[in-house]
Amino acid sequence: MQLLFVCYGNIGRSQVAQTYFSTLSRHDSASAGIAVNALVAQEKLPSKKLKDLPIQRSVTYLRRELGIDIAEKERQQLNPAMLDTADLVIVIAEKERWPHYLQEHGKVMFWDIPDAADRTEAFAYDIFRQVQRQVEQLVAEIG
Repeated sequence: MQLLFVCYGNIGRSQVAQTYFSTLSRHDSASAGIAVNALVAQEKLPSKKLKDLPIQRSVTYLRRELGIDIAEKERQQLNPAMLDTADLVIVIAEKERWPHYLQEHGKVMFWDIPDAADRTEAFAYDIFRQVQRQVEQLVAEIG
């Protein structure tokens, strides 16, 4: 089974979900963001690598909690073809931000977990723990 975790910027929630899922499950997974290209252009970042972000909460969290370094990982812009290759798409982004092709797709599961952007580190880490609990439930269901 191929899973795709999607959040808004492919910075926090989807990165934590995909990384943690990979440590617990036998299934393949990837992550993407609804607005990666727009955010990279807006912030004038040199690349899509997580290490180029001014605030790297997911990178720090995963390094501390799981001992996994994702700093070199490149953020992926969601596109319709990614949905076609996934067996299940888990969206952790506010529904009003979803592109139309995502709203109409039949393989979507929604996790209602708020965005940690522009919030405190403590808030962000609580969000990441919520994501981990959801991943644990998912793995208990599908393996």
